Amino acid sequence: MHAYDFYYYARDEHAMLGHIEKPLPVWRLVYDNPQASWVYLDPRTGLIQGRQDRSNRVSRWLFAFLHSWDWTGLLSRRPLWDALLIFLSLGGAALSLTGVVIGWRRLGRKLRA
Repeated sequence: MHAYDFYYYARDEHAMLGHIEKPLPVWRLVYDNPQASWVYLDPRTGLIQGRQDRSNRVSRWLFAFLHSWDWTGLLSRRPLWDALLIFLSLGGAALSLTGVVIGWRRLGRKLRA
């Protein structure tokens, strides 16, 4: 591979796991095993640069993406990434505040009864 994909990609130094180097080009070896394993191999050194199986790929979307929004399409458009992250964070804060208000009102009614 001469370009990063959704599972093997570089990150900025300040980002989570940004200190891990992800050189290009790499070979992606896809195995036909029950775990659907992938291995990223550096063709110059022969070193394994990364491993993925089915559960790692699911975890990538359910944990890494949702916690750091590290989709390569957004990472390369940094002002858009910042705006989207601020917007979604404000939405999450508003949703949390709404839950606190509803809970407070319900609790108040139960205590008065």
